[in-house]
Amino acid sequence: MFADGVFKHGFDVINDYDYREYLIKHGANQTFTVDSAPVRSFYDLVFAYEKGNVDKPNLEAGTIIRSMLRIALCYQGGVMWKMQAGMGDVMFTPYYQVLKRRGVNFHYFNQVDNLVCNKGTIEAIEITEQVKLKQGLENYNPLVDVKGLDCWPSQPLYEQLDTEQAQLLKDNNINLEHFWSDWQSVYQDRFGEPLPTKRLVKGEGFYRVIFGLSIGSVPHVAAEVMAQSEPLTKAVDKVKTVATQAYQVWLNEDLHGMGWQYTPESGEQPVLSGFTEPFDTWASMDQLIDKEDWQGIQPQNASYFCSALPVEHYPPRSDTEFPKRKAQQAKEGAIGQLNNQIHKLWSNVGDQFPWQWLYLGDEASEALQGRARFDSQYWRVNIDPSEQYVMSVKGSSKFRIDTDGTGIDNLYVTGDWINTGINASCVEAATMAGMHTSKAICGYPKVVKGEQDF
Repeated sequence: MFADGVFKHGFDVINDYDYREYLIKHGANQTFTVDSAPVRSFYDLVFAYEKGNVDKPNLEAGTIIRSMLRIALCYQGGVMWKMQAGMGDVMFTPYYQVLKRRGVNFHYFNQVDNLVCNKGTIEAIEITEQVKLKQGLENYNPLVDVKGLDCWPSQPLYEQLDTEQAQLLKDNNINLEHFWSDWQSVYQDRFGEPLPTKRLVKGEGFYRVIFGLSIGSVPHVAAEVMAQSEPLTKAVDKVKTVATQAYQVWLNEDLHGMGWQYTPESGEQPVLSGFTEPFDTWASMDQLIDKEDWQGIQPQNASYFCSALPVEHYPPRSDTEFPKRKAQQAKEGAIGQLNNQIHKLWSNVGDQFPWQWLYLGDEASEALQGRARFDSQYWRVNIDPSEQYVMSVKGSSKFRIDTDGTGIDNLYVTGDWINTGINASCVEAATMAGMHTSKAICGYPKVVKGEQDF
C-alpha cells in the first residue's frame, strides 16, 4: 500500500487490479496466500465471480482492502452481528413503517415499464397495473404478523386482491415479481384485453424521480435515460451484476448432534465461507427458530447456504420456463451437496446424508422418505435483473455515479450500485446511498459516515 501510494491517494488507485492479481504483483505466495481460505472467503462473501463462474474471480483490490480494514479495525462489539429475524423483517419493515407514518404513499403491483426522458428531464413514467385490489379496498397492507413481528410474506396476500384475478394467479402459479412472468398473456387470454396501464406526467404525478431499482433494471426501464446520459450508460456497462442462489434446511439435530464442535455457552455459532461448490457459504441461524411459528416440537437447527449462481446467458422474456430451470438447478445442487459434501462440515452425517434429519413440521409429511423430504425445505434463485447482486469488478468503481450524476435534472439514482464510498454491495452501502440522495435533495444529513476513506 505504501509502494502504490494508497495512503496518499486513497484505495481507488489500486482498483484496476483484481485483489488476487494485486497480491501476486507484490510477491504473495500462490498456494499459501493467493489461494488461501481467508482470501477466497472474501470472494465468496461478495459473490465475486463473473457470471457466477468460480473459475473467474474478479474483485477490485482497493475496494476489498478498504472493506477488510473497516471490518478489522472499525467493528464495535462483534465483527459480525446476526439479525434476530429475516432481513426483510428487521431491516426493511422498519424503513417502510417509518416512511408510511411520515405520509409516504405506497402503490403495490405497479410495474414500471419506462421512464420517458426528453431534453434532459424525466417527462413521464409509464406503468402497468398488474392486479386490482378487492372491491372496496383502497390500500394494500403487505405485512403479516408472525408471533408479534410484522413480516413480509413470500407471496401476495391474495385475500386483499380481486377474487377472480387472485384465483388466476394461483391457478397458473404466477410470480408477479419475475422478469420472465407470463402474467400479461395469461391475463389477456382470460379477460380479452391487456393489463391496464397508466402514465404519470411531470408536474402532475411527480416532480422529481428517485430511481431505487437495481442497476440490472436500468436497461429495461430507463433506455431513454441512458440515451441521454453517458455517465449512466458507462455505469451500466462497467458495474456488473451476478445471479445468486440459496437454500435453507431445518433439522431435527442440533449442531452437536450434526457433528460440529461447538460450545453453546460461547454463543458463537458458525458463519463460514470457502466451502465446496455449488454452495460455498454456510451460517447456522438457530437464533431464528423461536421467531418462527412452529407448532409442537420445534426444529433443533436452521442452516442457511448461499453462493453465486452460474448463468452464462439470459434468455428473452418470452422464455417463461427459465426461472423454473434455474430453481431446479439450485435444488439439485443443494441435494447433491447434502449427499456428497456436507459430511466435511457435519461429521456425524456418515457415508450418506440421513434424510430423516430434515424437520418437516407436520405429521402429514412425516411419511415422506429419502430426498423427497427436501421438498419441505426452502430454496431459491435470484436471477431477475432487479435482484441480482451488484459486483465490484476491477476498474468499475470509477464508473459508479453519484445520486445526481446522470445529468438528468429531476432524476436521482440510489442503491448500493451508486458511488457511496464503500462501493460494495451490502445493506450499509444501500443505506448510505439513500442518505446521499436525501443530501442531494434537501441537504440532510450533512455528513454520511464512511463515505470518505479513513
